[in-house]
Amino acid sequence: MPSALALAATAIAVIYSFLRALVYLKHDSREPKPIDKFYKRMKDETHLPIYTPNIPGVPVYIVNSLEVLQRVDRHIDTLPFAPMKAQTCKKVCSVSQAGISKIYGNNLLAQDGCLFSHERASAQAGAPGASLNALSRSAGKVFAAAFDRVEARGRTSVDLYEFVHDAIFNATTDAVYAGLPMLFLGFLPNILARRACKARQRLVAAFIDYFGNHKHLDGGSLFFTGLSLVDKARIEVGQVAAATFNTAPGAYWCVWAILSDPAVFKDCRKEVMRLVDEANGTRTIDLVHVRTECPLLLSTLQEVMRFYGTAASLRLIYEDTVLGDEYLLKKGGAVLMPNAIVDHTRFLKAGRRNSSNKHPAAAFRGFSGGHVLYPGRYLASTEMLALMALILVRVDVVPPGGGWPAAPIGLSAGRALPLPSKRMLVDFIPRAAGKWRVVFTDKDNSGVDVVAEDMHSTNS
Repeated sequence: MPSALALAATAIAVIYSFLRALVYLKHDSREPKPIDKFYKRMKDETHLPIYTPNIPGVPVYIVNSLEVLQRVDRHIDTLPFAPMKAQTCKKVCSVSQAGISKIYGNNLLAQDGCLFSHERASAQAGAPGASLNALSRSAGKVFAAAFDRVEARGRTSVDLYEFVHDAIFNATTDAVYAGLPMLFLGFLPNILARRACKARQRLVAAFIDYFGNHKHLDGGSLFFTGLSLVDKARIEVGQVAAATFNTAPGAYWCVWAILSDPAVFKDCRKEVMRLVDEANGTRTIDLVHVRTECPLLLSTLQEVMRFYGTAASLRLIYEDTVLGDEYLLKKGGAVLMPNAIVDHTRFLKAGRRNSSNKHPAAAFRGFSGGHVLYPGRYLASTEMLALMALILVRVDVVPPGGGWPAAPIGLSAGRALPLPSKRMLVDFIPRAAGKWRVVFTDKDNSGVDVVAEDMHSTNS
């Protein structure tokens, strides 16, 4: 007589086989081909532009090619991202049911709805112009103060990631949440820790005071209109996380890429030094020019975001959708578009594409893509470029033992870019004694066109 363990194992095998068979029985011949393997290995072995993982339940489609990805981006209404944002408000930010009803409305995808109106306002506030310059100027002051403190101490040992993280974090919160930056340093790291709920409530209370006393008018933050003060505060906790969680590791890997490669370091430092003016013993650098006069620095930022990026864009399928009369995506499923897929023709401009001399918008998705672009991308990219520039002109960085090890790439932990697997102490040595002026003027109102969608709109 078989044992209970054997019976259980047999039952599991039967159920698994049944579910596997069910996948094939339910599969429509027009859907992307179902396969059993996963991600990059699947792309390398199958060479499929899009496929369906052979798992039971909700259909999930994985996109492997730029052409198919661009087709996905065109279906704004049937393959939307808005439901994900709404679910974030509900599940992560704990917005009240009344607030959720306000955000969802009668039609989650309505152009005049709460989600879309807030998205448009956020994009406008962070777009190139006087507002972006004001935010960037505030961030530049925080960066300058950080390097002034280094210079006052002389040669000093610092945790490189901690220095970059704190500089980006303080700069962003000071620019966007004027009068409240130090609060987050104590509370925000605990949001993902064991006492997450308690830490979140403390942040919510701080934001209730912040918005209730109209302190946000001194900063650059925007909040959902038509919601209660408590719900606004709860959503803002998610907003500050979105504004800072990826910029700091992004800036760190940019700095690492420059400092650890002698050729990159030499070229980028030479480029940035052209921005430094010296008169009467004072060195002045206008950080507004890093956006337009440092193509190597910008190229490095883009390559770092592409190389280290681990995010996967997600779209929910609201209606049966056919991509290019070729692939059927079934209602109720999801489309996953991982960034970590290598395509050696990704940035081709002429030759493969006869009708255009531009590379596809889908080629670089460091700040998402298509109709779903991170509204803070201009500020984030400006901050990263500014910090990279100041490290190059104001300090020499000496790693332990004088040599840079392989990049300590750790887990992404739900971020768009990974954290370092281990911290590294380096020596900061001030490069030149004397007074420094770090300014951000209004000589140029352009932004950093780091994604192709912005480049195409600028040139059209």
